[in-house]
Amino acid sequence: MSAGDTFGADDYGGSKLGRLVRRCNDFRSTPAAVLAVSTMAVFADTVVYGLIVPFLPKILQERLGMSSSANGILFGCFGAGVLVGAPVSAYISDRWKMRKWPMILGLVGLGATSVLFAFSNAFWELVLARLAQGVSSGITWAVGLGMIADVYAGEAIGKAMGIAFMGFTLGYLGGPVVGGVIYDAGGIHAIAIFVGAITVVDLACRLLLREPKDVLSAAASRTASAPNLELSQREQLLESSAHEKGNVTASTHRVLLPAPVLVASSATAGRAGMVDDAIGSANNQILPLQSEKSESTEINAAEETASKGEKRRTTMLDLLKEWPILACCVATITVTGASGSFEPTLPTYLFEKYNLNSTVIGVIFIALVIPNAVIAPLAGKYTDDARVLARIAPYGRFAFIILGSLLEAVAIACVGATSNIAGLVISLVFVGLLGGVAAVPIMSIMGVHVHRMGGDAYAKVYALFNIAYSVGVIVIPTVLPPIMNAIGFAATMGVTAGILVLGAIILAIHPTTMLIKYGRSAYVGENSRVFL
Repeated sequence: MSAGDTFGADDYGGSKLGRLVRRCNDFRSTPAAVLAVSTMAVFADTVVYGLIVPFLPKILQERLGMSSSANGILFGCFGAGVLVGAPVSAYISDRWKMRKWPMILGLVGLGATSVLFAFSNAFWELVLARLAQGVSSGITWAVGLGMIADVYAGEAIGKAMGIAFMGFTLGYLGGPVVGGVIYDAGGIHAIAIFVGAITVVDLACRLLLREPKDVLSAAASRTASAPNLELSQREQLLESSAHEKGNVTASTHRVLLPAPVLVASSATAGRAGMVDDAIGSANNQILPLQSEKSESTEINAAEETASKGEKRRTTMLDLLKEWPILACCVATITVTGASGSFEPTLPTYLFEKYNLNSTVIGVIFIALVIPNAVIAPLAGKYTDDARVLARIAPYGRFAFIILGSLLEAVAIACVGATSNIAGLVISLVFVGLLGGVAAVPIMSIMGVHVHRMGGDAYAKVYALFNIAYSVGVIVIPTVLPPIMNAIGFAATMGVTAGILVLGAIILAIHPTTMLIKYGRSAYVGENSRVFL
C-alpha cells in the first residue's frame, strides 16, 4: 500500500492468508458478488434444464417406447412448474425483502429433482420430476434476477443483465453440449453426479453471499465514510495549524484521529504549502459542510416521517397494466420461445435424418452457444448507452428487440431451408448472435421501468418474465413436434420465424404511434419525453 492509504497490512491480518480472507469477506458484501452469484445460479439452473436435450428422445423412444411428441410434453411440464414457483417466490421475496434463503431452497430443490429425473423408469415419474424442476427453476429466476436489480437499480441495470444473460445462454444452450458428452461417456448416472457437483458448488456460493439489503447498507457505509474522512482531515489541519501559531492547547490534540490519518493529512498540507493560511481555508470549508449535514438531517427526518404512512405495494396486475412490462412479456414469449424451439425439434431431426449420436448433436448446439454468449454483454452495454438510445428514440431499447427478432426470423428460416449440416451450423451461428441482441434488452427494460415506478417489485417483474418464458416453453415445444411430424422440419422452422415476426410487429406498434403523434423532436433535448 502507498503511504497515503488509511489502512495498512495489519488491518488485513498481517499475513497473505489473512489479507485474502479479509478481501474475500469484503467481496461478498459488494454488488459484484451479487451479480456473480446470481449469474452462476442462472447458469446452474439452465444447464441442468438443457442437459437432457440430446438423449431424451433416445430414452423415450428406446427405453419407454414412446413417440417424439412425449418430448414436447416433458418440456411443457417444466414450464408449468415455473408458473407455480415464480409468482409464489416473488411475492414472498418482495414482501419480506428476503432473497438469499429462497435462492438456497430453489437450488436444493433443483438438485434433488434432477437426480430423481435421472433415475426415473416410468413416464409419470419423468413428468413429476420435470414439474418439480420447473418449480425450483421459477424460484431461482425470479429471486436471482430480483437480487441483481436490487443492487444495480436504474440505468446501470443493462450491463448487469447482459452478464446475467450470458450465464443463461451458456447454461441454456451449453447444457445440451455437456449433456451429450457426459451421457455418451457415463450414461444417466454420470449425469446425476454432474448435477450433484454443480449443486454443491452453487450452494456454497449462495450460502456465502449476504442479503442484497445488507450489501446496499455496506455500500452506503463505504460511500459515507469518504466525506467523513475528508471532514476529519480538514479539522485536523485547522487544529494542527492553529497549534503552530500558539492558539491551540495541548488538550485539543487529544481529540485528533489516529496517527496514520494525521500523518497523511499533515504531509499533504506540507507538500501543498498551505499550512500558514490553513485556519481561514479550513473554516470556509467546514462551515458549508456543517450546513450540508444539517440539511441532510432534515431531509432524512422528512423521509422517515413520510415512510411511516402505509404504502400500497405494487402487484403483478399493476405491472401488467404498464405497456413496457406487457410488451416485454410478449417479447419474452416470442424470442425465448423461438430459441427453445430447437430443443424438441433439432435433436430429433438430426437423429432421424443424419443418424447422429448424442455427442455430435450436443456439439452442433455450440453454434448457438458461443455467438449468443459473446453478444450478450455487448448488447447489454449498448442498451445502457444514452447516446445510442437517444438516436433511436422513441423506440429506445425496443429497437434492439424488434430488429433482432426480424433478423433472427430470417436466420431460423435459413436453418430449415438448408440441406446439409454445414449450412445448418452457419445458420445457427446467426441465430445465436441475433437471438442475443433481441433477448438481452428485455430484462433491462423491465428493471429500469420498475425502478422508475419506485423499485419495490423487482422479484415480481422477473417472475412475470419467468412466467412469460414458461408460456413460450410450454406452448412452443409442445406444439412444434406434432407440427414437425405433420409438415416437416423446414416448414416448422418457418412457423417459428413467423412467430418472431409477429412479436416484432406487436412491439413496434406503440413507439411508432408515439413517433407519429409527437414527432421526433419531442424526444430530443433536455425536456424530451421519457422513453425506454
